[in-house]
Amino acid sequence: METFSSIECFVRSAEVGSFAEAARRLSLTPAAVGKSVAKLEVRLGVRLFQRSTRSLTLTEAGQLFLGEVSASLHTIQNAVANLASAEGRPAGTLKVSMGTVFGRLYIVPLLGEFFAALSGDQPGLAFR
Repeated sequence: METFSSIECFVRSAEVGSFAEAARRLSLTPAAVGKSVAKLEVRLGVRLFQRSTRSLTLTEAGQLFLGEVSASLHTIQNAVANLASAEGRPAGTLKVSMGTVFGRLYIVPLLGEFFAALSGDQPGLAFR
């Protein structure tokens, strides 16, 4: 499982070109992402990124590896999400951004019903 996590850190870092941004998207620290990618590089025996103080670019080996694993990673993540939704239960992280007034007036009043549906207290209510 550690390798899967390292591959996910690698793919996200490659997609966004930054350990810091990948860390934000994965809810990790930039140091954790960097260490995870470094462990993957040691395990594979190749350097995947060329690092400098201002940039993060893929090496030739990194480009090849990204091409090989990116689609597979997305397939596995979709399979996990589909399995979770097959159970009729929401899965994953829900991130919502909105204005404060709108949130207080329209969203906060709905949260009780939403959380009750998540816990299964309201069988007729389903979120998809």
